[in-house]
Amino acid sequence: MTEYVNEIVNWDTISQRYGDVIVLKDGRLMWAWGSGQGDPLLPFKANYSDDDGETWGEASMLELADGSPLLGVMDTNLLRLKSGALGLVQRSSSGEYDVGISFSKSEDEGETWTAPLRLSPEVRSVFASNDRSLVLNDGRIVVPVYGSLGPKPLSNPKRATRFGQEFSNAAAGSVRFSYVYYSDDEGETWGQSSNQAFVALDQGVGGSYSFGEPTAVELNDGRLLMMGRTGLGRFFQTFSENRGETWTNPEPTDLACYPSPCGLKRIPGTGDLLVVWNQISRWESMTGLYRHRLTCAISKDEGQTWENHKNLESLDDISYIEPDHVGMVPIGKYAQPVDRQRYHRAPGPLRFDYPSVVFKDDKVIVIYGMSVFGDRSVLADTYGVDYDELMAQLGLAPHDVGNKIRVLSTDWFYE
Repeated sequence: MTEYVNEIVNWDTISQRYGDVIVLKDGRLMWAWGSGQGDPLLPFKANYSDDDGETWGEASMLELADGSPLLGVMDTNLLRLKSGALGLVQRSSSGEYDVGISFSKSEDEGETWTAPLRLSPEVRSVFASNDRSLVLNDGRIVVPVYGSLGPKPLSNPKRATRFGQEFSNAAAGSVRFSYVYYSDDEGETWGQSSNQAFVALDQGVGGSYSFGEPTAVELNDGRLLMMGRTGLGRFFQTFSENRGETWTNPEPTDLACYPSPCGLKRIPGTGDLLVVWNQISRWESMTGLYRHRLTCAISKDEGQTWENHKNLESLDDISYIEPDHVGMVPIGKYAQPVDRQRYHRAPGPLRFDYPSVVFKDDKVIVIYGMSVFGDRSVLADTYGVDYDELMAQLGLAPHDVGNKIRVLSTDWFYE
């Protein structure tokens, strides 16, 4: 029987959206997250659930062995290492433009942690997304990361005028590339891929484009599959035949997407792959519908094809978007939909994203952030809705952001 447990959890900041969840040996769930602040660094915290995610206790600080706080920024990745210990990959920072990735280890189920070891010694900034790292069958830790070429981050992304309207592009001013860090001794020492993956259409003749916020999974034949965010209307994917040391040129998948990352996992009970992502059309992107649709699908052939498209969230009832041609997707200003008949759940959040997925017994627990409602005047004038009342109704007050938890049976994804 399918189970639904929907709960909105609104804690201190927006950055719980970038946390991760793991099952502890005593059966509890641990949800670890950072503040999102880099200067000064603040402690990582965790909430715990002993009822499979239906309710959560108060947040407590993660500590080092000497009792001092484990400091960092966000983008947590919790791992069960081959030895049984816990690993924590997180974004660390020592300055506005010096962003790195660090690793800590716990031998006591998260009670205490080793001091963060930075994996990225190079000068350029390196980023990772939450819940994207994995441990291979042979014990190798693989941490997908991305960097960028170009100027310092733009405070105001460049906009282009098309059809008399202004549009932006998620990768304005830079080209993102992806690779992995890996460790064969449970985080004591680290190596990195010898090449970086970015999109080179038609072997570069068609231009070079960003491939960022990667996530990876180990295939049954021993290869690694890595999927990455692009601004081309599709997810692209690349493969490694040597456990992450080199990667092929990324090629497009049949998954229509907004420029945002996906979650990619193997379902323990069936062995099939599960993907969770923002499925959106080019038209929806241009009209400002952003990330309103969070979809999942399964693959029974190791990622070659995807089926059973189902929405975790959507303002409409459409669960499959036909992929458009590969090409840059203009992004319009966030806006609630004009077509209120099709988008009959509007007004609602325009941003459901950065999912974290954990499996326990026959349950799949998916946690993701929710926020962004567009112009307040549109809510009032078009929908007759008071913004503050809507936030209170959705449980998002006072910060206008929160997390949503879905506890589903494995069968739900196949129905």
